[in-house]
Amino acid sequence: MKAIIDQLGSGASRKLETPERWFVHAVGFASGVLLLAISFGWYVNREVSLYAFLGALLSLAFITTTGNARRPRGRSYWAIGLAALSAVCCAYFVIMRPVHDLRLPMIDELTALDMIAGTILIVLVLEATRRAIGLTLVVLVLIFLAYAVFGSKLTGSFAHRGFTGQEMLDHLVFSTNGLFGPALEVAAFLVFVFVIFGALLDRFGGADFFYDVANSLVGRQVGGASKVAVVSSGLYGSISGSPTADVVTTGSFSIPLMIRTGISRAQAGAIEAAASTGGALLPPVMGSAAFLMSDFTGIPYAKIVLAAIIPAGLYYLSMFLAVHFKAHRDGLQPMSEGETPSILSVLRRDWLYLVPIGLLVWGVLTLNRPSFAGAIACAALLPVALVREKHPWRFLKAVFFGLSDGMKGMIGVGVACAVAGLVVGTLSMTDLTGKLSSGLFSMSGGSMILTIMTAAFVIIVLGMGMPTPAVYALSAVLAAPALITLGIAVLPAHLFIVYFASMSAITPPVAVAAFAAASIAQANPIKIAVLACRVAMVAFIIPFIFIFNPALLLQGSAVEIVSIAALSAFAVVALNAALEGYLFRKTDGLARVGLGVAGVLMLVPTILTQAVGGGLFLTLIVLLWTSRRSAAGRESPLTSA
Repeated sequence: MKAIIDQLGSGASRKLETPERWFVHAVGFASGVLLLAISFGWYVNREVSLYAFLGALLSLAFITTTGNARRPRGRSYWAIGLAALSAVCCAYFVIMRPVHDLRLPMIDELTALDMIAGTILIVLVLEATRRAIGLTLVVLVLIFLAYAVFGSKLTGSFAHRGFTGQEMLDHLVFSTNGLFGPALEVAAFLVFVFVIFGALLDRFGGADFFYDVANSLVGRQVGGASKVAVVSSGLYGSISGSPTADVVTTGSFSIPLMIRTGISRAQAGAIEAAASTGGALLPPVMGSAAFLMSDFTGIPYAKIVLAAIIPAGLYYLSMFLAVHFKAHRDGLQPMSEGETPSILSVLRRDWLYLVPIGLLVWGVLTLNRPSFAGAIACAALLPVALVREKHPWRFLKAVFFGLSDGMKGMIGVGVACAVAGLVVGTLSMTDLTGKLSSGLFSMSGGSMILTIMTAAFVIIVLGMGMPTPAVYALSAVLAAPALITLGIAVLPAHLFIVYFASMSAITPPVAVAAFAAASIAQANPIKIAVLACRVAMVAFIIPFIFIFNPALLLQGSAVEIVSIAALSAFAVVALNAALEGYLFRKTDGLARVGLGVAGVLMLVPTILTQAVGGGLFLTLIVLLWTSRRSAAGRESPLTSA
């Protein structure tokens, strides 16, 4: 099984020698400076910027990543050659840009050199995808490309008119509908600046600040170590937007701490992976899928952020309750006072970090330019870092390596967005989007609930082998039209997809957050992924809530918003208590079943079922609280079944 996963999964990080290491740093720094300047408003031709970005991205992917996890991790001249070919190929597009600007797409013929360069670029993107993400996504892309080539030979509604090789290259490489389309543009001009902010914040000690804040708030509670993991991962993840980066950063502290307090290695890794995955759903930054959603739908990013607040709050309420109930059920002890600083001492020492974070929140919510907001936050970090570092040379060194870290952190996201552009371009060229959406709608018989469940299943299956941006990009063109056909508004339909796409970070077999946690916890990554899905199980229900109750996305009256938010919170409490077997005391049998039924009923969008569920939940609360106060050794009828 492990050998199969190694073949399907991504490659391993190379142990770089000095020349390659400095090449990576130089390319990362130069790319960071260029894209930050663009975020601040410096004009650079869109296509030229994307060519440079993709060239840097592919070069770094080949230099830093092996062909698969079993390959030697030392220097590879094949990798160096592929990196050089990537740079030359993208440089060709930069040089030829003035000529290509004058041609009429799909009318003027491409030159032989254009076709060679375009073909090589597609092959390089696919190979970089295999290394950085895995073979699963490459196979899926090849299936779509094969459909574009051979679909004219099919019969029925899935046949198309057929395309020549030149028409395909023109559409996929030389237009803004394919490789250099919206997905790569979002990665370069929007996601990157927030990744840079997270990388700089980490270099300047921001991750320690979040960890200390979480430790001071919940470290002294029962199961404090696991609660610190949840809170710190949420705080850091809300800024970084990357589950993998979150696991590597906060998990390096939280996972060993959880293991020391008696939590198993696999469970510790699962808690960290699930908590870090939620960071991609938590404002103000969220994750790359939310930026893609803004570009795909035209909905302002600030509106998406506001709509995501209550669902994200429910996610972390669920995570916190899961570890809280489990800690009480297993009798875990709080952390010692020597390990938990006071919140006042943390804020007195590091309050300056709140300035760039506050500016970031203000900019995202009030400005209609999220990338500019991210650039302002990056600029605000610099004086904070200078005060902290004090030594100018250490400050400059941290800035240099922070920008380099940001570009390295973009490899997976950027390559995923590039290859997603190939798929989206193929879908638009062949009109397969409408055909698949109609098929999805027909397969469910036009039933709203079946269509929604089928869409969720498709997204989860895609997420088992692909990163979040690629899952969202594909699902947005495959599933969103079918959901919108049912009368579901654009915002909840696409946010539904963002939610399930983000959960791909913990859905096995290729769960990137779980694999990152496994390297720290020294446990089986598949076991961690399965446990993480169990810990975050309620999160798979939340999207269905706001599909049927858009008030959860702040769409409705104040009474509707407050009532559905409160009812959903009670349901989350009931479901977690049922899953973990604890509410005021250990519960088994009939009590757990009752709590589960109450939680489900409170989520059914009818007044009668919600009233019955709420009444059952309140009754169980009273009975369990009363039984807790009973004399020791007395068996409750609720737990005897």
